[in-house]
Amino acid sequence: MTSRRFEALIGLALRTRSAALGRHACRRAAERRTLHALVVARDAGASAVRDGGVPEDVPQVRVDLDKRQLGMLVGRTELALLGITEPHLAAGLIESVAE
Repeated sequence: MTSRRFEALIGLALRTRSAALGRHACRRAAERRTLHALVVARDAGASAVRDGGVPEDVPQVRVDLDKRQLGMLVGRTELALLGITEPHLAAGLIESVAE
């Protein structure tokens, strides 16, 4: 399960438009070099991450949420990848998962 802090940071990323939802949005953010962290659902396949075009230097965080649960957190039915485009939010999110 995720922490309240993790959920709050995801909500803040959504409100500040600092979230890239899905592999295509993550790929666009990676191409613009604005992707600072990638949240990966536990049941996301390797092809989803590969299709996201995420550079190796971008931290990837696999969370204990399946695609349905991650999607529900952001108002979608399913979501395999969620990118964070604001560096401070990305750092806080990575830290919250490590707790």
